[in-house]
Amino acid sequence: MAAMVPCQRRERRRSRREPLWKGVTDVIRAGRSFAVTSHTYPDGDSVGSMVALLRLLRGMGKSAVGVNPAPVPPAYRFMVRRGDVITCGGGAAARALAGADALFILDASTDDRLGAVHGLSMRAGLTRVCIDHHPGNVVGADVKVVRTEASSTAELIYDLHGACGRAIDRETALALYTGIHTDTVSFNFLGANARTHELAAALIRAGVDPAGAWIRIYGNDSPRLLRLAGDTLAGIRTADGGRIVWLEVRARDWHRRGVDPAATESFTRFPLTVRGAGAIAVFCEERRGRVRVSMRALDATDVGRIARGFGGGGHRTSAGAVIGGPFERVVRDVIRALRARRAGRRG
Repeated sequence: MAAMVPCQRRERRRSRREPLWKGVTDVIRAGRSFAVTSHTYPDGDSVGSMVALLRLLRGMGKSAVGVNPAPVPPAYRFMVRRGDVITCGGGAAARALAGADALFILDASTDDRLGAVHGLSMRAGLTRVCIDHHPGNVVGADVKVVRTEASSTAELIYDLHGACGRAIDRETALALYTGIHTDTVSFNFLGANARTHELAAALIRAGVDPAGAWIRIYGNDSPRLLRLAGDTLAGIRTADGGRIVWLEVRARDWHRRGVDPAATESFTRFPLTVRGAGAIAVFCEERRGRVRVSMRALDATDVGRIARGFGGGGHRTSAGAVIGGPFERVVRDVIRALRARRAGRRG
């Protein structure tokens, strides 16, 4: 049996008093079979939250399966058991959704971020439950818990364990720790505060080995990816006297190095270390006419607002978008928006 650590006991008592979880727990108790999904471009928080919720539901005697619009990235597969997650693209996903009593939507703020899962779930007529921490959440759901002050969706799933009166075992603790660790960029961003570290301590007491977790989360880079990183860093760009820093990855570059373009998401860590940087961006040309941009803010620049202006989303300090158009134009438009936002803030 999993041990209930002291911090978790305190959090469970508080969570039980929070009325916002009642709608979620009512859905869980009323149903027998559930599907869990998250956004396209899965990250540590979306995968960790999904895995932790699957463990919670199964621990309560429910049937639960993940149905995702995109495959789990290799870096996060260590959390996933065989059969945990079905990727859309075949009949299995549609059958799983058709047989569910409800769909849990995690870490997604818009329906379009659910990819094919959105249409499948609407056709199945499922009850939809959304749990998220992004501002401006407009997901269509029957029950919704959105807490923008939370560091991650994993933090909310931790709270849900308390609301359901369930202990957190070692495997679940690792999934939650991964979600919090990655979404806060190693406990530094997205409102990381004393409670964030208290939750990390509680999860460590539940069995997480911090050094081992770090290796499993970040020790997955291939020599090919690092060679591409070297190519990319050689072309680092700056504006506004070095306050804006960005990297550009063209499709020909990742093709030549034999790298999955999704892996370049990790490149956001490099410009964050440039002295004086206030806002950074990484542009990856996924294919001709389609560019993924990931942004981070070290100063008061609201990159989430900029991303939403390009059809994306995120938080004030961490956001992104997939933008259609020629690569050079996308870079020019986003950098112009960053410069305008910084100028407006100074004014």
